[in-house]
Amino acid sequence: MAAQITIIGNLGADAERKRIGDNDVCNLRVGCKVGYGDRAVSTWWDVSVWGKPAEWAAELRKGDAVTVMGEVTAREHDGEVTAREHDGKTYMGVRASTVRAHERRESSSSQRGNNGGGWGGGQW
Repeated sequence: MAAQITIIGNLGADAERKRIGDNDVCNLRVGCKVGYGDRAVSTWWDVSVWGKPAEWAAELRKGDAVTVMGEVTAREHDGEVTAREHDGKTYMGVRASTVRAHERRESSSSQRGNNGGGWGGGQW
Protein backbone atom coordinates (compact mmCIF):
# COMPACT_ATOMS: atom_id res chain seq x y z
CA MET A 1 0.00 0.00 0.00
CA ALA A 2 1.34 3.42 -0.95
CA ALA A 3 1.57 6.36 1.43
CA GLN A 4 -1.49 8.63 1.31
CA ILE A 5 -1.30 12.39 1.80
CA THR A 6 -3.58 15.41 2.01
CA ILE A 7 -2.17 18.77 0.97
CA ILE A 8 -3.85 22.17 1.15
CA GLY A 9 -2.38 25.00 -0.88
CA ASN A 10 -2.59 27.24 -3.91
CA LEU A 11 -1.81 26.62 -7.56
CA GLY A 12 1.46 28.23 -8.64
CA ALA A 13 0.49 28.07 -12.32
CA ASP A 14 -2.54 27.33 -14.49
CA ALA A 15 -3.41 23.63 -14.81
CA GLU A 16 -1.90 21.84 -17.81
CA ARG A 17 -3.98 19.14 -19.51
CA LYS A 18 -2.40 16.56 -21.81
CA ARG A 19 -3.41 13.41 -23.59
CA ILE A 20 -1.20 10.34 -23.08
CA GLY A 21 -2.39 7.47 -25.25
CA ASP A 22 -6.09 7.07 -24.49
CA ASN A 23 -5.87 8.86 -21.13
CA ASP A 24 -6.23 12.50 -20.12
CA VAL A 25 -3.89 13.81 -17.44
CA CYS A 26 -3.93 17.21 -15.82
CA ASN A 27 -0.80 18.45 -14.07
CA LEU A 28 -1.06 20.88 -11.18
CA ARG A 29 1.70 22.66 -9.25
CA VAL A 30 0.51 23.17 -5.66
CA GLY A 31 2.41 25.23 -3.10
CA CYS A 32 1.89 24.76 0.65
CA LYS A 33 3.18 27.45 3.00
CA VAL A 34 4.39 26.58 6.48
CA GLY A 35 5.32 29.21 9.05
CA TYR A 36 4.81 32.96 9.26
CA GLY A 37 6.53 36.13 8.13
CA ASP A 38 10.19 35.86 7.18
CA ARG A 39 10.25 32.28 8.51
CA ALA A 40 7.63 31.06 6.05
CA VAL A 41 8.72 28.24 3.76
CA SER A 42 6.86 26.90 0.72
CA THR A 43 6.85 23.26 -0.29
CA TRP A 44 5.86 22.58 -3.90
CA TRP A 45 4.07 19.44 -5.04
CA ASP A 46 3.61 18.10 -8.58
CA VAL A 47 0.06 16.75 -8.72
CA SER A 48 -1.27 14.51 -11.51
CA VAL A 49 -5.00 14.03 -12.07
CA TRP A 50 -5.91 11.19 -14.44
CA GLY A 51 -8.97 10.24 -16.50
CA LYS A 52 -12.33 12.00 -16.52
CA PRO A 53 -11.49 14.19 -13.47
CA ALA A 54 -8.65 15.74 -15.50
CA GLU A 55 -11.30 17.56 -17.57
CA TRP A 56 -12.59 19.42 -14.51
CA ALA A 57 -9.13 19.98 -13.02
CA ALA A 58 -7.98 21.61 -16.27
CA GLU A 59 -10.20 24.60 -15.41
CA LEU A 60 -8.12 25.44 -12.32
CA ARG A 61 -6.01 28.61 -12.53
CA LYS A 62 -2.98 30.09 -10.84
CA GLY A 63 -3.84 31.18 -7.29
CA ASP A 64 -6.81 28.83 -6.86
CA ALA A 65 -6.94 27.28 -3.39
CA VAL A 66 -7.23 23.48 -3.43
CA THR A 67 -7.17 20.43 -1.19
CA VAL A 68 -5.58 17.37 -2.80
CA MET A 69 -5.73 13.81 -1.49
CA GLY A 70 -3.85 10.95 -3.05
CA GLU A 71 -0.83 8.69 -3.26
CA VAL A 72 2.67 10.08 -2.69
CA THR A 73 5.07 9.68 -5.59
CA ALA A 74 8.76 10.54 -5.93
CA ARG A 75 11.14 10.77 -8.88
CA GLU A 76 14.77 11.63 -9.32
CA HIS A 77 15.71 14.43 -11.68
CA ASP A 78 15.67 12.51 -14.96
CA GLY A 79 16.65 15.01 -17.64
CA GLU A 80 19.91 16.57 -18.63
CA VAL A 81 21.26 18.58 -15.75
CA THR A 82 21.14 22.14 -17.03
CA ALA A 83 21.85 23.83 -13.71
CA ARG A 84 23.86 22.61 -10.73
CA GLU A 85 20.95 23.09 -8.32
CA HIS A 86 19.03 20.24 -10.02
CA ASP A 87 21.82 17.73 -9.56
CA GLY A 88 20.62 14.87 -7.35
CA LYS A 89 17.26 16.38 -6.39
CA THR A 90 14.19 14.27 -5.71
CA TYR A 91 10.82 15.67 -6.74
CA MET A 92 7.78 14.83 -4.62
CA GLY A 93 4.37 14.42 -6.18
CA VAL A 94 0.83 13.25 -5.63
CA ARG A 95 -1.29 11.05 -7.88
CA ALA A 96 -4.61 12.60 -6.91
CA SER A 97 -7.63 10.56 -5.95
CA THR A 98 -9.55 13.70 -4.87
CA VAL A 99 -9.15 17.40 -5.67
CA ARG A 100 -11.38 19.99 -4.05
CA ALA A 101 -11.42 23.66 -5.06
CA HIS A 102 -12.10 26.12 -2.26
CA GLU A 103 -14.43 29.11 -2.44
CA ARG A 104 -12.86 31.89 -4.46
CA ARG A 105 -12.28 35.23 -2.77
CA GLU A 106 -13.58 37.39 -5.60
CA SER A 107 -16.84 36.73 -7.37
CA SER A 108 -15.89 35.01 -10.60
CA SER A 109 -18.76 32.59 -11.09
CA SER A 110 -19.86 34.45 -14.20
CA GLN A 111 -16.34 34.25 -15.63
CA ARG A 112 -15.81 30.54 -15.02
CA GLY A 113 -19.32 29.14 -15.24
CA ASN A 114 -20.21 28.19 -11.68
CA ASN A 115 -22.31 25.18 -12.60
CA GLY A 116 -21.28 22.85 -9.81
CA GLY A 117 -18.30 21.52 -11.77
CA GLY A 118 -15.92 22.08 -8.90
CA TRP A 119 -16.17 25.78 -8.14
CA GLY A 120 -17.49 27.03 -4.86
CA GLY A 121 -16.14 24.10 -2.90
CA GLY A 122 -17.01 21.40 -5.41
CA GLN A 123 -14.89 18.33 -5.86
CA TRP A 124 -14.44 15.23 -7.90
